[in-house]
Amino acid sequence: MREIYVKAPAKINLALHVRGLRKDGFHELQMIMQSISLADRIKLKKKSGGIIVKSSQTELPTNKENLAYQAAEIFFELNPELKQGVEIYIEKNIPIAAGMAGGSADAAAVMRGLYLLFELKPDLNKIRNSLADIGSDVPYCLEGGTVYASGRGEILEKLPFIGEKYLVVVTPSFKISTPAVYKLYDELEGYEKFDFKSVLANLKNKEEPDWNLDYKNDLKKAAEKICPEIKEIKNILNNTKAAFTMLSGSGPTVFSIYNSREQAEKVAANWPRKNDFVTVVKTIDSY
Repeated sequence: MREIYVKAPAKINLALHVRGLRKDGFHELQMIMQSISLADRIKLKKKSGGIIVKSSQTELPTNKENLAYQAAEIFFELNPELKQGVEIYIEKNIPIAAGMAGGSADAAAVMRGLYLLFELKPDLNKIRNSLADIGSDVPYCLEGGTVYASGRGEILEKLPFIGEKYLVVVTPSFKISTPAVYKLYDELEGYEKFDFKSVLANLKNKEEPDWNLDYKNDLKKAAEKICPEIKEIKNILNNTKAAFTMLSGSGPTVFSIYNSREQAEKVAANWPRKNDFVTVVKTIDSY
């Protein structure tokens, strides 16, 4: 096998609770993560040596700053018997710096794809531990699905799939820095009561998500202060027939869940803000 194509699905957060600041500088989190069908497409091609990253998106770094590059480095460190390299081409479909783990998804997909390309059997626990060093979301992105994530996001517990739901995903052109959102969150002293236990129980019991429970995102206030457009997007979505609307991750992406694809497509087709990235997607199970 000389080359292979793999998908890198995005994620959204159905719930995000910040429990406090840890001694290591990270935040202690509780999150419900969910994969969606929006995905980057990655081509991996064997080469004689070294790692090369190319992308359809010019603003994406292609050097060692790129998480996909770092994942490839880890792969070859874990498998020192391999004396070859790889060329990585990333077709970007997930907006950059949007709160949907696009970079983490690429890194995880590269790791999965390299094991397929070189026909090796992966040790998933070992890989997860290695990938946690380059990004808290990367271990989750290895398999995706509906997952409870804790710690700084690297401690994962598989949950029953919430089923196929249709979403409208909206990302304004404004870029948000995740560290900046958390910094402002701390400055705002935004720690609030969060009945995360009920949310988790709702999903563990294989029930339909009850959106009237405490499904929310603690980073909302800080993200909206940095990017006021988030509020405008949420107001538009709240005036549609959405079952649920929320900010994903540290933003600025906002998503709404609908009861049918037709409802979601109608909202997307009539979206009034012309510079936003708008797409209709569905939830997906583990991949």
